[in-house]
Amino acid sequence: MSETTQEMNSKYKKTKRYLSLVFFLLIVVLAARYIEFSLIELLQSIPQIISFIVVDFFPPSFSDIGSYMGPVIDTLYISIAATTISSVIAMFFGFMMSYKTTPHPMVRVVIRGIVTFFRSIPFLLWASLLVVILGVGVLPGIMGLILFGSAFLARVYAESIEEINSDSLEAMDAAGATYFHKIKHAVIPQFLPSFFSWTLFMFEINIRASAILGVVGAGGIGVLIKETMDLFQYGQTSMVITIMIIMILFVEYITNRIRRRLI
Repeated sequence: MSETTQEMNSKYKKTKRYLSLVFFLLIVVLAARYIEFSLIELLQSIPQIISFIVVDFFPPSFSDIGSYMGPVIDTLYISIAATTISSVIAMFFGFMMSYKTTPHPMVRVVIRGIVTFFRSIPFLLWASLLVVILGVGVLPGIMGLILFGSAFLARVYAESIEEINSDSLEAMDAAGATYFHKIKHAVIPQFLPSFFSWTLFMFEINIRASAILGVVGAGGIGVLIKETMDLFQYGQTSMVITIMIIMILFVEYITNRIRRRLI
């Protein structure tokens, strides 16, 4: 390649980068104008936000801390139940979605479409709809997390299966192994590390998600946050949020230790 051609390609790439940057900035400006975003108003609101947090939220109130343990336990149980059920459902769909393990290409297309639909709807929206259908309580929260978690895990499980080494599958095909033998002896042993990693990650997500399900009446510690905020009991709200943060950090610590042991 001549030097002139290299210079032209270099100029073309630079021009392309500049145009991409200009296009991105244009989109940002148009979006800001459309939503009437004001940087000045944002900066002016920061002192008010800080004042509200420092004056109204602190110090946390310990007066009713004993009554918070029930919703905290509910949050843990909701997360455990939702993660367990989601992982079982998602494993089935994951095997059906992966091109390495699907029994038929049409099955893969149909399952992927179903999973994409359920994954596109946020868990909070699922919980809101299920509260309307089933009423206020823990059940809508669990079902909302199961619907969203199953779709999320099915996607990442399928991608993990597609990343496994194909040599063992080809060897078992050559030996005349059945579909279930290939799954048991070639796929699952390679898939298990990813399964544990993503399932533990989903459990962490569910802890955070179940903590705010109470906002729509779906149980968990979020019920306390909504109740105390509605009653302007910001000291109690601060205490509930502090408990939630401690619980999340503790769960992350435990899951990281489990992850290091299993993977």
